[in-house]
Amino acid sequence: MAVGTFFGLRAATRLPLFLVDDIEVYGLRYAAKDEVRTLAGLDEAASIWGSRADWRRRVESHPMIDSVQVVRRLPSTLIFRVAEAEPVALIAAPLVMAVDRRGNPLPIDPANPVLDLPLVSVLTPDSAGSWGLGVLAREMEHVAQVAPEIFAVISEAHLQDQLVTFHVGDLGLKIRYAPPISERRLREGIVAMNDALERFPDRPVAEVDLRFADQVVVRTSGASASGAAS
Repeated sequence: MAVGTFFGLRAATRLPLFLVDDIEVYGLRYAAKDEVRTLAGLDEAASIWGSRADWRRRVESHPMIDSVQVVRRLPSTLIFRVAEAEPVALIAAPLVMAVDRRGNPLPIDPANPVLDLPLVSVLTPDSAGSWGLGVLAREMEHVAQVAPEIFAVISEAHLQDQLVTFHVGDLGLKIRYAPPISERRLREGIVAMNDALERFPDRPVAEVDLRFADQVVVRTSGASASGAAS
């Protein structure tokens, strides 16, 4: 009796009533709905009772999609809730490309829409390759989350000898540190920089050095280093 019931239920899942008639996709900004359907492999014979794990795995193979949740709505609709990969920086390789928080290139045109993001680069062989780019991309994402007002004025970021340097604004100001950086440490640097600007109004701040655990070093243009305790 149980065996008969099992085969009866299995046959019922193949009824025309349960063929996928429509899909709804939420969360898309860069990828297209048709791409989601094609990747999932939803042809005219697809049943709503197909494998959600397989659909999810196929859709997540798209470089613009981080994760996806698949929900069935009876009798014939599938709902895809998508979290797209977000561009966090730009690289020149040699054409300018956007990268996500892992340092993976994204298949989007950085000029359409215009992406106002830092240009990042790895400057030495010791930190070259995907590891270095991944470090920079994670730092960009972190700073954007914890200090968006600082992220908004970073024009470039470099990794050299395992040290990160931000170029801030149009005045040549640099922020240097050994990654990863905490929100607290980043804000200590900004406080020290503002203090130096008040104390030395005639000496522009050239660099904020956060490499040392017990202090922030602020260097001004044309002057020796001046330390500000953190």
